[in-house]
Amino acid sequence: MLSKKNIAACLAIALLSSANLPAKTTKKAPNERALPLKVEADSAVYTDVTQTSLFKGRVILIQGSMKIEADNVETIVDPEGYQYATATMNGNGLVKFEQKRQGTNETIKGQGKVLIYDGKQNLVQFSQTAQMRRLGANGNLLDKLDGDELVYNQLTELFESHALPGGTGRTRMIITPNTQSK
Repeated sequence: MLSKKNIAACLAIALLSSANLPAKTTKKAPNERALPLKVEADSAVYTDVTQTSLFKGRVILIQGSMKIEADNVETIVDPEGYQYATATMNGNGLVKFEQKRQGTNETIKGQGKVLIYDGKQNLVQFSQTAQMRRLGANGNLLDKLDGDELVYNQLTELFESHALPGGTGRTRMIITPNTQSK
């Protein structure tokens, strides 16, 4: 069970300024965090006193260029104002994440059975059949990372891959050389 501090993924993923793969640095885009969050779901419960929300059924969250699709999303805002969220899928489905990289024509796509966001630590975590991809302007695959659990630190732009019990225990990567640096 995840602690409140670790609850994270959708609403807080909306706080993502720009996810990117290792060795591909971009400027952060705080202006996306200030944009309105649009949510569609079959049902929603918001509790102002505890600053929690629960969205169920074909949930779609959009903020700026960020889009998340899941079956269930639970969010919380802590007393300091940091946002956390957890997005999950029922059955064999995978939570889908997509965001345009700030200052580029590239897109980051990610997926996993569970997607967690920690707004205080600026961490995004995909687990169970986790995958992140960086796509070029024409949709061509530039970089790809697969693993049991992937954690992206927005501040250090570092990706980590961890083996999970019952998972494959393997990380697979495709990294396209940066031809512009020559």
